[in-house]
Amino acid sequence: MLLALIVCGCQQSGDSASAPERAAEQTFRFACARCHGADGKGGFAAEGATPPRNFCDNAFQAARTDEQLALFIRNGKGGMPAFGNTFSPAQLNGLVQRIRRFNPAEKNHSSHP
Repeated sequence: MLLALIVCGCQQSGDSASAPERAAEQTFRFACARCHGADGKGGFAAEGATPPRNFCDNAFQAARTDEQLALFIRNGKGGMPAFGNTFSPAQLNGLVQRIRRFNPAEKNHSSHP
């Protein structure tokens, strides 16, 4: 009974993000936001260098599979460093899903019944 009250209390705390979503957000802020921005819109690069990817770009989101995103994180691409095995499979999946949540088309789609 006490456990049920604790669980219900936690669910009503106003934070709709699940524990894995919160963990993915924290990992993104720690490892990715420095270059890609907390808003996912990318950042600036030195002259002549390719700027960090804008995750809010519909064309980018549509052109990559989740597997490709995971490979880019593990192996790096262009100016992005390789993170190798820094992230567990669950953390890597969380990062991919976090990147997907930047997709404006998905937000527009999910906001309409």
